Amino acid sequence: MNKEPEDIEQILPYGELLRGFMEQSFVGKGDLKDVLRNRGIFTRNTEKHDTIPILSSTILSPSEFDYLRECQNSKEDNPKIITQTIEWQSEETLFDSVPERLDINSVLDLEFSNFKVVGSPNFVPVDGNPDCIRMDFSVEREDMSKNWATNRSVFPGSLELKRIEEEGEIKLVVTHTANETKYVASKVSTSLVKHFKDRGYIDPSKNIEKILFSRFTNPSRIIYLLSLTESCNSIMLNFVDIVDIEFSPDTNNPLPQGIDWMEQKIEDLKLNGNALHQTFFFRDKSYYDFLNLYKVDSKFKFDVRGLTGECVISVGFPDYGRTKNPDAEMEVNIRTMSFDITPRGVSKAEIKQTLLKEIEDQKVKNFKYYGRIQDA
Repeated sequence: MNKEPEDIEQILPYGELLRGFMEQSFVGKGDLKDVLRNRGIFTRNTEKHDTIPILSSTILSPSEFDYLRECQNSKEDNPKIITQTIEWQSEETLFDSVPERLDINSVLDLEFSNFKVVGSPNFVPVDGNPDCIRMDFSVEREDMSKNWATNRSVFPGSLELKRIEEEGEIKLVVTHTANETKYVASKVSTSLVKHFKDRGYIDPSKNIEKILFSRFTNPSRIIYLLSLTESCNSIMLNFVDIVDIEFSPDTNNPLPQGIDWMEQKIEDLKLNGNALHQTFFFRDKSYYDFLNLYKVDSKFKFDVRGLTGECVISVGFPDYGRTKNPDAEMEVNIRTMSFDITPRGVSKAEIKQTLLKEIEDQKVKNFKYYGRIQDA
């Protein structure tokens, strides 16, 4: 999220400064409409290009400015989860195995970067478990191309390591909200794996197991993604519908009759609607060999400790959609979430994390079944 300027408590912007503040995405048109209506001002149109000129030609009261600032603070960046695994061959706990003092900045190359890690984060046991440890961190980015209100942004991230004794491996879970937090977590995990290999906790010949686009055949990728959506096996989540899919035709072979209309015409196809899993793309399995499915968004009903509602969970390989890189890594995130009754004493972020971990456990388990064995 955007970080407020340090002197924001001492200023009350007006004119062009106020216009720049209100134009930012974290201030919605409904927020501006509420400020005007509280003044007794009603406009025919509520788009920003109608309301901003009215407000920027006046002076906001301190309470009105505080209200708009809260609009920024209440909007959090959507966390995304990446999961990796690697074999473990030590009886030492993870907490005892990590470096006693991890200097996170020493493993990063940030000399010419416009961001930095805030403070000196380190690993701590999760719920007192020495075989499940997590490092939470924040990255602050400075972008001088933006205006005074948004040139500094702070993004949270985390790296969690958990020992799965029955599988003889450790699981590395990266939670990121921006490219910078993804970069930091990736660098730290690489450094840790090297440290573990140097200490003999991990076989030097073993590599981190990643869930990559290229680790599936076209049919197994489709079946894998569907196993996390319409075939999801969870006591917390009840599948409702597939609402968005994104795929591209595989141009390595001529397309069969029925979807040959896509050949040399369609690079990517994005569909949104209802019951997309019942379209002919999914019903006719003879098409599976010819489709590069890389994103599925599904609606679920959830029940977490008695808190119920609906959410849309996105599973797939977003980098493949952008770059067609076959080494794009699997990501999971919750696009939207709504509650039947507004929860008290628990935040939406906590419920999101619980549901993300529920999906994350299944995606690792199912990958072992549907993914291809990594080449030596």
